[in-house]
Amino acid sequence: MSVNARLERLADNPFARLRALLDGAPPSANAEHILMSVGEPQHEPPAMVARIIAESAHLWNRYPPMAGTPAYRAACARWLTRRFNLPAGLITEQHVLSLSGTKEGLFLVANLAVPEEKRGKRPVALLPNPYYLVYNGAAQMAGAEIAYLDATRATQFLPDLAAISESLLARTALMYLCTPANPQGAIADLAYLKRAIELARAFDFVLAVDECYCEIYDGAPPPGALQACAALGGDLSQVLVFIP
Repeated sequence: MSVNARLERLADNPFARLRALLDGAPPSANAEHILMSVGEPQHEPPAMVARIIAESAHLWNRYPPMAGTPAYRAACARWLTRRFNLPAGLITEQHVLSLSGTKEGLFLVANLAVPEEKRGKRPVALLPNPYYLVYNGAAQMAGAEIAYLDATRATQFLPDLAAISESLLARTALMYLCTPANPQGAIADLAYLKRAIELARAFDFVLAVDECYCEIYDGAPPPGALQACAALGGDLSQVLVFIP
């Protein structure tokens, strides 16, 4: 498929359809409008952010390091170890890459993970449905065939891993998984995450786990894919985790 054809397909996206749907239902004039379309932040950042940016103004005349500084990555590794109760040394600064936002990495990973062919056929990207727009856009632009995995009440609002055929898995190059899920809020438990990782390794595809909402909870913190990797012996292969 040509690049132009892929771009044309991106124009028909869920947010464009949602906007068209909402255009016919204007909100009440006397009610405060709530933007529920693209997930744009609606709250002011903490005051310390403005202070830190101002204090760093003398560094604005240069680009930041592409991968972040070693000290920053090391701090992230220590936080990940504490947050997910990981064995010491499992995550080091060499396992961490800083991004402008998880959206950037979630898009770029498709270009890295999706080859021109897999087993002589067009590669497949597995997406939860409903899905974050970036998953679809990234997979489309990488040339993958999209396979939607419905995440409904019948499947506890997560993709049914057992329902994916082996023939489809054999062609899979990339699978996106979001937990806690957006928009359903469903949380994949450790057993589910371990099964997803086992499938990625058995069928040689990249599992991109979007844990963008892992710090939004009111009880026990949600488990993460890094914990599942630790439970499986500490191997991190085939797994990329995106954390804000």
